[in-house]
Amino acid sequence: MVSAISGSSATQYSSSISSSNAAQEAALEKQIQDLEDQAKAIKDQVQAAQVQQDIATAQAKLDALRAADADKAAKAAESQSTPSAAALRQAEFDGEKTTQSNAFWM
Repeated sequence: MVSAISGSSATQYSSSISSSNAAQEAALEKQIQDLEDQAKAIKDQVQAAQVQQDIATAQAKLDALRAADADKAAKAAESQSTPSAAALRQAEFDGEKTTQSNAFWM
């Protein structure tokens, strides 16, 4: 027994398939868009994390530079306010009065 599909039934079936395909296509396009949005958000988060890491690195370098400058300034101030041992010995040899309490006179 062979049954035949009438022309109007075939058209309805074809229209039904096209409608179903269009719905699937739309759902897949939406899914693709959602996944692309997720990928962008993740990429933005990764870039933000990298920028934060770059900021932390630069801040650490700045802190180290400032500490080195402060150390140099402290050493320079110390060396200017306290005469060196060699300068004290030379002053003693020359007979000049020194301010160090451990300096002696002969």
